[in-house]
Amino acid sequence: MATDEERQPLIDGDGPQSAGHLLGIESTAVRHGFVQKVYGILGVQLLVTTVIGGLVMNYAATASKSNPSLVMGLLVLSSVVTLGMMFVFICCPDTMRNSPTNYILLTAFTVAEAVLVGVISAQYTKESVMMVLAVTVLVVLGLTLFACQTKYDITGFAPYFVAFSMVMCGFGLVLWIASLCGAGGSPAFHGLRLVYAVCGALLFSGFIVFDTQMIVGGKHTKYQFSIDDYCMAAINLYLDIVQLFLFLLELFGDRR
Repeated sequence: MATDEERQPLIDGDGPQSAGHLLGIESTAVRHGFVQKVYGILGVQLLVTTVIGGLVMNYAATASKSNPSLVMGLLVLSSVVTLGMMFVFICCPDTMRNSPTNYILLTAFTVAEAVLVGVISAQYTKESVMMVLAVTVLVVLGLTLFACQTKYDITGFAPYFVAFSMVMCGFGLVLWIASLCGAGGSPAFHGLRLVYAVCGALLFSGFIVFDTQMIVGGKHTKYQFSIDDYCMAAINLYLDIVQLFLFLLELFGDRR
């Protein structure tokens, strides 16, 4: 049975979104259940990614010399599936609110992302990958604690996050085109890649705080996930963590 405190509404009825009722969040107990569900899904995603990514990394590190076309095929296939799933999430958001369809898509996306992470990690030494993984865990824990404890509403900066993301997409596209044109070996290009990795790590560190506050909610948070968006909330935070890991790997990893 919920206590009196748990029966208190999360947001006053005359708040900016008339809040909890529009989102289906009417009590602290409901929000707590939502948070537990999201982090339960996220935990499984990260566990699956670690296991599959580790296996793929070990295989790709060996096969890159004996059968590089197979490794490239894994990279292309996982990238296509990941992008395809993201288009589904964006264009058909209702599919991620219907069970079991949402769990099927979530599983396919997680496995594809795990393979992608494994193939990319195979380009680095195992020791540096483990070091970056440990750093990522510490950073994520620290950012999560900050997001839950701070009274500052990071979700109010959503337009700036979107603008920064667009700049990063353009930056990445320029680097990719420059690499295709044969500029990849120059010191200037290497410096630009490091700048890109630093900016990416900062951006997704901010997104971790942003999405955590949208998941946890509270009176000081302007935007929150609906309780039906538990899969999308887990995917958002999962992508933030994976991207942070990959950018940190670019910064601190030792290539083979």
